[in-house]
Amino acid sequence: MATATRKPAPLTERAEYLKERLKALPDTPGVYLMRDVQARVIYVGKALSLRNRVPNYFQASSVLPEHTATEKEALVLEQTMIKRHRPRFNIRLRDDKNYLYIKLPLNEDFPRITLVRRPASDGARYWGPYTHAIALRTTLKTVRRVIPYRSCKDSEFALGRPCFYYHLNLCSAPCAGFINREDYHEQLNQVADFLDGRSDHVARRLKQQMQEAADKLEYEAAARYRDRLDAMQRMAERQKVLAMGRYDQDLFGLARANGQGSVRVFSVREGRLSGSENFDLVGLDRDQANADILNAFVSQYYASATHIPKEVFVPEVLPDRELIEQWLTERRGSTVAVRVPQRGKQRELLEQAAANAAETMRQMRIKLDYDAERTASLLNDLQARLQLPALPVRIECYDISNIQGKYPVGSMVVFEDGRPKPAHYRHFRIKTVQGANDFAMLQEVLRRRFSRHARSEEGTPEEPSFSRLPDLVLIDGGKGQLSAAREVMEAMGLASVPTLGLAKEQEELFQPGDSEPIRLPLDSEALFLVQRVRDEAHRFAITFHRVVRKKDAFASALDGISGLGPVRRRALVRQFGSIDNIRSATVDELMAVKGITRPVAVAIKEML
Repeated sequence: MATATRKPAPLTERAEYLKERLKALPDTPGVYLMRDVQARVIYVGKALSLRNRVPNYFQASSVLPEHTATEKEALVLEQTMIKRHRPRFNIRLRDDKNYLYIKLPLNEDFPRITLVRRPASDGARYWGPYTHAIALRTTLKTVRRVIPYRSCKDSEFALGRPCFYYHLNLCSAPCAGFINREDYHEQLNQVADFLDGRSDHVARRLKQQMQEAADKLEYEAAARYRDRLDAMQRMAERQKVLAMGRYDQDLFGLARANGQGSVRVFSVREGRLSGSENFDLVGLDRDQANADILNAFVSQYYASATHIPKEVFVPEVLPDRELIEQWLTERRGSTVAVRVPQRGKQRELLEQAAANAAETMRQMRIKLDYDAERTASLLNDLQARLQLPALPVRIECYDISNIQGKYPVGSMVVFEDGRPKPAHYRHFRIKTVQGANDFAMLQEVLRRRFSRHARSEEGTPEEPSFSRLPDLVLIDGGKGQLSAAREVMEAMGLASVPTLGLAKEQEELFQPGDSEPIRLPLDSEALFLVQRVRDEAHRFAITFHRVVRKKDAFASALDGISGLGPVRRRALVRQFGSIDNIRSATVDELMAVKGITRPVAVAIKEML
């Protein structure tokens, strides 16, 4: 049977088709995406009328519209698309995936407070985003000294005995029944009030509890409440009191220079300055107005913020002020106003926020300039010592981890400009090698990695971690591992990519075709860098190997039990943490896990 190959449509035919598509666009608000030749989204925009806006672009074929019912919906959809695609020509928050949120699942009996990367619709309460992880953890430690709460994992909680945190007065030991559900939730509600900026509420409640304990002649309990009250009042004193009303406000200060931007957010809760966070911006155009930059930032900030205040203060009128007010009012459930103060305390705070943002940006510039100078010197030194053809800006290192051929995995770690780039790290589960053959496993990993690069060269979209060739490949191992790696790379036409093996015993570097190793000075930063890259690849491989081994161990131990599928197995893992803990649990304790019925619990006991 013959097959016909379809020829590209003539230019005039395609032009007519495009005109018809543009005429068919709806005359409604919406969002449009602009893509490059590799179909990657490079810009997201919104329009009051898609039919009027989209034809204005000369690359109209790269615009894919999505219409909405209202301008407000278009605003929300625009922020969703920017967050999803991270287009290079949109103003956006830098590294927003690294921001932290505090999670408190009050819908559980004895919840613990954790830090997560993104909030979910799971009934829990969230606070954030926070940009400074160390300061956030320090704050939580301080709060815990005032209001103790559990921090242990569910598997540790299930053991039913108090840990050393109880003896340090940092936990009330709900695991051992030393506090009931109602009293424990009372403590967590106090934590929630403090995180909401309502320290006065917490202080009043602690004073009431202290008095109640004293009236009952429970003097030890009264003394504990007294100490917590003193600590809470000291914490509250650090929050600057402002004569600005008793309701919640957010204030945004912008600083920009040389295509860089920074925004400082002041959070005022019940008249107190309770929080300050700084956010870096990317995608700024030198010609953009401050109002446009703030408009984009405020929209993105509240797309992921967990608290909506009554008032938002900005230094300039936002182009989408009315839309943002409507959107925030809907989210808060009561009226939200976006204001531009001309004088008074709010104006002073805005100027202070802008000054703080400028200082943060200046300090960051100093650090980056210092790091750039130091990195350039380090990479030049490494290039000279290893006689590399180019500066090793991108270094990739590979390692294999297994136990006598069991649970084999491989790791790929990436350093750029002398620093780790975790977003480009990748794991590999070995698929084709049987038995303990580290050389063959390494070859499989390299073959899969560089095959992905070859597909990107052919025009098939690939993730960034595979689309670029490294300037230097490091192999964790000696001559044998290096020979195995070079065999694959030469067969794939990558003989020009410098490849070295780093043997751990003597910290020697081996290069192809040379029997004598390279010995870098033991006190050199060049050796420290390659060691750090190698150790990171080893750590990453070992970590993944343990995960795979643990999953397989659970699967094999619980495999074949009637009524115990993947969901229930995961629930058991979360609750008990290990097979030994499941084995020692009673039937009633097993039945306490969601989905485990008595027949299944009995079957588990019989199997284990």
